[in-house]
Amino acid sequence: MLRRLLRSTAASSPRASLSGPVVPIGAAAGAPRQRAPGPSRHARPLTRLGWAAALLLAAPSCESVIPSGSPRPSAAAQARLELHAGDADVWAFSARVQGALAGAGTLEDCAIRVGGDVFPAAIEQQRFFADVPLREGENEIVARCREASAGDLDSPPVTYRVRLEDTPRARARAALAGGKLVLDATSSEPSERSRAEIVAFDWLRLRGDAAPEPLGQGARLELPAPDAGDQALYELRVRDERGRGDAARVAPPLEAASGRAAPAWIDDAVLYGVVPPFFGDPPLRSVRAALPAIERLGVTAIWLSPLFAAPEGDFGYAVTDYFSVRPDYGTEQDLRELVDDAHRRGLRVLLDLVPNHTSAEHPYFREAERRMRRAHSFAFYDRDEGGEPTHYFDWKHLPNLNYDSAEVARWMLEASLHWVRRFDIDGYRVDAAWGIKQRRSELWSPWAAELRRVSPHVALIAEASARDPYYLRNGFDAAYDWTEELGHWAWKDVFGAPRGIAARLGAALAATAARAERPERTLRFINNNDTGARFVTRHGPGLTRVAAAALLTLPGIPCVYTFDELGAEYEPYGGLAPVSRPPRGQLARHYEQLIRLRRGVAALRSPGHHTVHAGGPDDEVFAYVRHGDDASRFALVVLNFSERSVRKRLTVPEPFAAHARGGLRDALSGAGAHLRAGALALDLAPWDVRILVPR
Repeated sequence: MLRRLLRSTAASSPRASLSGPVVPIGAAAGAPRQRAPGPSRHARPLTRLGWAAALLLAAPSCESVIPSGSPRPSAAAQARLELHAGDADVWAFSARVQGALAGAGTLEDCAIRVGGDVFPAAIEQQRFFADVPLREGENEIVARCREASAGDLDSPPVTYRVRLEDTPRARARAALAGGKLVLDATSSEPSERSRAEIVAFDWLRLRGDAAPEPLGQGARLELPAPDAGDQALYELRVRDERGRGDAARVAPPLEAASGRAAPAWIDDAVLYGVVPPFFGDPPLRSVRAALPAIERLGVTAIWLSPLFAAPEGDFGYAVTDYFSVRPDYGTEQDLRELVDDAHRRGLRVLLDLVPNHTSAEHPYFREAERRMRRAHSFAFYDRDEGGEPTHYFDWKHLPNLNYDSAEVARWMLEASLHWVRRFDIDGYRVDAAWGIKQRRSELWSPWAAELRRVSPHVALIAEASARDPYYLRNGFDAAYDWTEELGHWAWKDVFGAPRGIAARLGAALAATAARAERPERTLRFINNNDTGARFVTRHGPGLTRVAAAALLTLPGIPCVYTFDELGAEYEPYGGLAPVSRPPRGQLARHYEQLIRLRRGVAALRSPGHHTVHAGGPDDEVFAYVRHGDDASRFALVVLNFSERSVRKRLTVPEPFAAHARGGLRDALSGAGAHLRAGALALDLAPWDVRILVPR
C-alpha cells in the first residue's frame, strides 16, 4: 500500500523527475567521511525511498501536507522529530545527518531533504541517519519521518554551510626533454562536487614584478628550454565549463618529488621575527613603517607572529578565526600593503600558522561544549576515552584538533592556502608541528605538496626538533634547534656558567650534526617568543655580541628576533604593547656587519663546518672553519666567549691551510694575519670576534 501511495504521489508530483546522489550509510559518527560522489556519476531516481520521501518531494515547504482539519492521534502531541545538530560549518561536500524521535513511538520511514533533493535515512529504533551530499554554500536540511501512531513528523530545519569552493584543481608539471621545456597540465582535476569538465588551460611566465607573459594554451605545451639560472615561474590557469577556475605554479626544472624540494632562497635566508604590536599602534602599519630599518639590517625574510583573530590580549596562539586578521592589529588591506612593500624591498614574508589547536573561545569549540555529541564540531577536537578534549602541558585553553577527521585536515589546508593565494605570502612557521606528528604523522607530506602546488617557493619551518629527520622527510624545509627533549633549546645550557661555554657549544653543535637530516636546515636563534627575558638581559652585552656572531656564522638558518639588534629588553608574553627601544648603536652596527658578511661570503652560507678549537682550561675560545666544496673559499671564525684577553695559537687544518699561505684578512676589521707552520697566533680581546678569509 505504501509503495502504491509512493507511485501515485510521485507520478502526480511536478518534481517527481528529480533525482539525486545516494551516499552509502554506515560510517561511524565522527569518523573521516568519504568524498561524496557527484550526481552526474551516481544519481538514481527516487522511486523506492518510502512515502516520507514522496511527501517531501511534493511539499513546497516544511509545512505538514496533512489537511488542517484532519484529526491527529493524541500521540502526536507528545512525539516530535529532532535533528542532532544545529546550524554548522562543514568542510566537506557531504555530511552525516542524524536525528531521533523525541517521545514514545516507533519510526517507520524517514527521509532527509537537502534543498530540493531527498535521500532515504536508515532507522535504528528511534534514531535515524543518512550520509548526504552537500552543495557549496548554504544547505537547508529537513527530516520527515512517519511515526506509527502520530503520522508524518517534520524536524525543524537546520543550515549546513559548506565552506569549500567547488572549483577545479590545477596541477602543473615541468620537465626538460630534448632541449625543450615541457609544461604538462594533464593531471589537473575537475571540481570535487560538480565534476564539471575543464575546458581551458592557459600558461603564463612570471618574472619578478613584471606583468605575466602569456605563453599559450593547452593541456601540454612545449617551449624552448630556459637559460641556466632563469628564475621564472610558470603559472597554469584552468577553467571549467561552469566558469570556475584555479591556478597552480611550477618552477622548472623539477627533479625532486613534489612537496620535497625546498625553495632555493631558504639556504641563504636570514630571518627576522616580528611581533607587530611591539612596533607601535596600529601594529601592521607600524611594522610597515619599520621595513626600511629591517631592510637596512640586511635580513632576507620576516616572520610575523600570529595575526589571526584571537581573544583580546592573547599573544596569538589561541586562534578564534583562521581566515581573518585580528582587528587590534589592523585590516586585511594593512596586511596586503605590508606584504607588497616587503616584496618590493626583496623581503620574504612568513606567517605563524597554528594548526595544532584552537582557542577554547573558537566558535566551533564553544558549540561542541554546549551541544556535546550533538554538535557537528564535536568531532573536530581530539578527545580522551571519556570524551573530554585533550591538550598539551597546561594549555587547557588550547584544545587539540582531531586530525582523524577529514574535515579538520581540509579546514586547516584551506586556511593555509587562503593566505598564500590572497596575500602571496612566502611560507609558514608552523606552531607545535610536533603535536600533529604525534597524533597524525601522515598529515604533513600531502599538506606541503598541496601548498607547493599553488606556490612552489613557499618555505615551511616546523616548530619541532631538527634532530628528528621526520620533518625534512615530510615536507618541511627546516626545524628548530632543539634537543630530543620537547621544546628544549639546544643552546639553553650553553651559557649558564661563564666557564665551559666553548666546550658546551661545541657539544651541542656536534649532537645536532650527528642526528639532523641536514644540519644546515636548523633554525638557530638566541631569542624567540619562548625564550623569556632577552639574551642581553640574562647575559649582558658582551656575551650577546659573541653569541650573535656565532648565530650568524654557524651552519643553519639564523633568526634575529624583534629588536635584538638594538639590545631591547622585554619578555614576549609580558603584554601586547610597544616596547622601549634603545637607540641604534654599536650592537646594531655589529649585527648589520655580520649579516652583510653572511650574505657576501659564500662559505658562511655553505653547509661545511669543521671545529678547530672548542675551549680549554685557560680559554673560552671557540674556532671553526666554514666552507663549501671548494677548499680555497673558506672562513675561519674565532670567538672569545670570555671577558678576559687571551693569546691563542690555532692550527688550521689542511686543505684550508694550503690556501691561507698568502695570508688571511679579518673581514670585520680588515686586519691581516699570517700562518706560520700551519698555525695562527692571535691576541684576542674580551668578547672578541674574528672572521678570517684568504686574501
